[in-house]
Amino acid sequence: MKKITLLFFVFVINTITAQSLVGTWKMSPQAGALGVGPGLGDTSWWSNGIGDVTTRACYFDDEFIFNSNGTFTQTFGTQTWLETWQGVAADGCGTPIAPHNGSNAATWSVNTVDNTITISGTGAFLGLSKVCNGSELSPTNTAVPASRTYKITSITSALVTLDISIGAGWWRFVLAKQGVTPTCTDGIQNGDETGVDCGGSCTACLTQIDLPVTFEGTTTDYTVVDFGGNASTKVADPENPANTVIKSIKTAGAETWAGTTIGTPLGFTTAIPFATSSTKMYVRVHSAEAGIPVRLKVENPTNATQSVETQTNTTTTGWQTLEFDFANQAPGTAALNIAYPFKKASIFFNFGTSGATAGEKTFYFDNVSFASPLSLYDADFNNAFSLYPNPATTTLNIETLEKVTSLAIYNLLGQVILEKSIQNDVKNIDIASLNSGTYFVKIVTDSKQVMKKFIKK
Repeated sequence: MKKITLLFFVFVINTITAQSLVGTWKMSPQAGALGVGPGLGDTSWWSNGIGDVTTRACYFDDEFIFNSNGTFTQTFGTQTWLETWQGVAADGCGTPIAPHNGSNAATWSVNTVDNTITISGTGAFLGLSKVCNGSELSPTNTAVPASRTYKITSITSALVTLDISIGAGWWRFVLAKQGVTPTCTDGIQNGDETGVDCGGSCTACLTQIDLPVTFEGTTTDYTVVDFGGNASTKVADPENPANTVIKSIKTAGAETWAGTTIGTPLGFTTAIPFATSSTKMYVRVHSAEAGIPVRLKVENPTNATQSVETQTNTTTTGWQTLEFDFANQAPGTAALNIAYPFKKASIFFNFGTSGATAGEKTFYFDNVSFASPLSLYDADFNNAFSLYPNPATTTLNIETLEKVTSLAIYNLLGQVILEKSIQNDVKNIDIASLNSGTYFVKIVTDSKQVMKKFIKK
């Protein structure tokens, strides 16, 4: 019996050493280092932006230290980030408040079966001091736990991702190990990088996603974020491998509200230009069944209370373009407020029905646009036309293999600024009179209409 116990002890120590938890860790200096949402890995309610690394510098320099002897210490310096639940007048930097100031002795241990780490000691924590198992501390919930257990979702020599359930939702924390030599693949913005693993001496950064979204090309970050039990990947169109689309599986274990955010938690580069007379978005979807409810939600990525949802049904099998009019919000959801900066969109297939009820179902979506649909499928959509120069100063040139019959330029309010019929093969647009800013140009051919964004300098 003693031999069995000894062998088990050695196994745990070796596992911990392999995972390289021993050492000093800080919150990773990147967008999404901490966030909260309704499900594991879903930070749709709130997550930090890259600007928070600067504005909350007193927080991002806090140290979480896993000592090799099993003790755990925290170093905050003279200031850390405080919140009003701790009795301060406003959120901001301030003197650490006991017991969350590292003053009490603490230990750490790992469960290699459950892939969890437990921090024991009153006031000891990882990520945020208010986050506990099953709850958050508040003026009405002041019972500081003796320990907190976090799920180790992923770990490398440079990063560890931890998740913890607060009952009504999940927090995620991404910590970076200190003293590790930066690389271009460590998942951290460090060294001379201008983005995560890009810029400087690393490879070029991907462009943040923006409307219209086609999922074509290699220079845009087409990352999508699932929640509630969805599983999405960028794949070839099942009906034409020359086109790229998102395959979205609503798994058998999916929630009724399972969906996919179109992009990263940061959302689009620019806000969706809703106006009183321009409230529609379009998505090309593929379903094996007609009558499937599809919901589209847009929101302010920095304020989840600012959102609007609308819904429609598929009317056929295979591909079709669905229209989503946000002037007609879904029952029980907020009405459209065009003053809000909607920069994030999420799509929900078979909304209202769980995977357990419906069974696993597979859907696809593509060509997300505002104001006008990317209505007809073109296997060579990404190369069908190009605009140059972009940004432009006086003239915008259109290069396309098809005959253009007309075009129109819209501002970000959805208003038509210029309309033009094309009588010959000359496709040059005089934009010298336009004010500097961002515009959309809709190009109409005999077989399709497409919309593209350009910048006037």
